Amino acid sequence: MRFFRFTVLVIFALLAACSTGKQSTQLVQNASLAFMAGDYAQALEHYETFIFQHGNNPLVIPDSIYRGAGLAAFELDQPSKALDYLNTIRHSEAADAPVQYALALLNRQIDNLSREITALEHYVTNFPQGEHHVAMQLRLFEVWVESQNYQDAVALWPSVKPHASAQESYVQGYFIAQQALGNEDELDALADQLLNLNRNNTLALFHLGKKHFWLAENRYRSEMQAYENNRTHRQYAQLLRAFDVLNADFRKSLDYFLKLWEIDPRPEYARFIGNIYTRFEDRPKARYFLERSGQ
Repeated sequence: MRFFRFTVLVIFALLAACSTGKQSTQLVQNASLAFMAGDYAQALEHYETFIFQHGNNPLVIPDSIYRGAGLAAFELDQPSKALDYLNTIRHSEAADAPVQYALALLNRQIDNLSREITALEHYVTNFPQGEHHVAMQLRLFEVWVESQNYQDAVALWPSVKPHASAQESYVQGYFIAQQALGNEDELDALADQLLNLNRNNTLALFHLGKKHFWLAENRYRSEMQAYENNRTHRQYAQLLRAFDVLNADFRKSLDYFLKLWEIDPRPEYARFIGNIYTRFEDRPKARYFLERSGQ
C-alpha cells in the first residue's frame, strides 16, 4: 500500500514537472513571437512571468530570457528594469550588438561614463557591421574627449572623420584633443576648418588671435633688441621692414580679438586688445581695454 502511494506521488510529480515544462516552453515561444512582432509589452509580460516562475535565478534562467526582457523593457522606455536585466548578462555571449547598444544608451542616461565607454568599445570593436556602428563610434569619440582620453580620441579620429568633419562639435573635440597633446602643427588648419563651420567659434578665434599676436610680439621684441644693440641706418631700415610684417600680424590678431570681445567681453581678450593698441601707439584705446583687463 505504501509502495502504491509512493508511486502515485512520483507520477503526480512527474506530471506536474512536465506540465510546468510545457508552460515554460510556451511562455518562451509566446515571448519570442511577441518580441519579433514588435509587441514589446506582451513580450516583456511573458519573459517576466518566466523569470518569476524560476525565482529570478541567473543560474537556471537562460541568458536569452534576460536579453529578451531587457531589450523589451528598453523599447518600452523602462530604463531601470532594462538595466537590471541586461546587466545580468553583460559579460555573456548573449550580450550582442543590440544589447551593447542599449547598455551604452542606458548608462549614458544615468551618467555612468565608465560602463557607457565599456559598452561603446565592445560594440565598436566587435560589431563593425552593426546597425549603429557609426553612431557608436561618434559617441565613443565624444566620450574620449569628455574623459580627457585624448590619445584614444586622436587614434579614433580617422575612422570617424568621414562622418564628423562637417560637424562643428566633433571637429572642435578633435581640436581640443590635439591641443591637449601639444600637436601644434595640426591646430591652424583645424581652426580654419572650425571658422568655416562657424565664423563665431571662440576656440578657433582665440587660437588664431594668440598665434598672430605672438608672431608679431616676438618679432617686435627681437627686432627692437637688434636695433638697440646696433643703432645703424642699415639696422633701422631692417626694423622698418620688420614693422610692415609684424604690424600685419598685429592687425590680424586684433580682428580676431575684437570679434571675441563682441561675442563675450572677457578680461583676457581685453588684455590682448589693449597690448595691441599699445604697440600701435593708440593710447586712448589701449587704456580703455587695459582697464577692462584687470591689469
